[in-house]
Amino acid sequence: MAQKQHVVSTTPEQMAEIEQQWIDPVRDDQELTTFELYPQPSRRTPGAQGSLQLYLPPQYATEPDRRFPVVYWLHGGFGDSRQGHQMVERIHAAITAERMPPAIVVLPHILPIGWYVDSKDGARPLAQITAFDLVGHIDATYRTIPTAAARTVEGFSMGGFGALHLGLKYPKIFGRVSAVGPAILRDLKDEPEDRIANTFFGDQAYYDALGPWGLVLANAPELRVSSRVRLLSGSLDTRLAPTIRDLDRVFTELGVDHDFHEVPGADHEYPDIMDGYGDAYYAWWR
Repeated sequence: MAQKQHVVSTTPEQMAEIEQQWIDPVRDDQELTTFELYPQPSRRTPGAQGSLQLYLPPQYATEPDRRFPVVYWLHGGFGDSRQGHQMVERIHAAITAERMPPAIVVLPHILPIGWYVDSKDGARPLAQITAFDLVGHIDATYRTIPTAAARTVEGFSMGGFGALHLGLKYPKIFGRVSAVGPAILRDLKDEPEDRIANTFFGDQAYYDALGPWGLVLANAPELRVSSRVRLLSGSLDTRLAPTIRDLDRVFTELGVDHDFHEVPGADHEYPDIMDGYGDAYYAWWR
C-alpha cells in the first residue's frame, strides 16, 4: 500500500469521531508487529489508553541480557500505526542482513489528526502523550537503552512534522530525528482547514512556534550539542520539497548537525523515498 498522503474531506461528524480515536479500530497483530495498549495519563482521564504496534528484533529473544535502541515511527495525517508496516519490513530485513543495528520499533496510533502537538485548546496533549506517556511506557516495559542518544523519532508527512516538533522541542528525550517528506509548509492557510482547525485554531503564531522553523531557532544551542537530524524528500513532491530544502538551509546556517537528501524521481511516497535513499537509510543508524 502506498504511503502518499492525499487530501481527505471530512464531515463534522467524522471529525468528531476522529478526534476521539485514541485506539486503532483494528486491534489485530500485524506481520512482524504486535498490537498493544498503553496508559495515557497526560489526558487526565481515568483509565485513558492509547494503542501501538510493536516490533522486537530477533536478538531481543536470543540475547536476553541485551538492551536496544528504539525507533518511534509516526504515521501521516488521517493514518494509523499500521501504515508503518512497510518500514518495519525493510528494517527487519536490514537487521537480519546486519545492515542496521538491532532496534525496537514503536508504531503509535496518536490520533489520525493533531500533528503530534498539544492542541491550542488543551483538549489533545499529543506531544506530552508521545514524549512522556509513550516513551515512559516503552522504557518501563521493554529492554531499551533509556537515553536520548538511543531514541529516534521518525515520521512521514504529518508524522514528519511531528518528528521535527518532538525532536526539536524535547532533545533530551529524542536525540535523533528523521523527517521523511515532512508536511512543513510555512503558511497555516496552505493546509486544508479540516486538518488544522482543531489543533492550531487558525493561529499562525502558534503554528510557527510549534513548527521546526520556530523550534530550531529557539533551541539551536542545545540541538548543536545533542541532536542529529535527517531530512528526506522526493524531487517530485513539488508541494513540500521547496520548504524542506529551505529547512536544510536553516539547519546549515545554524550549525545543527543534519543530513539532507532529496531522492530523484520520488514523489510524496514513503517507501519510494526509503528505497531511493538505498543503504544510506539504514547506515544512518550505524
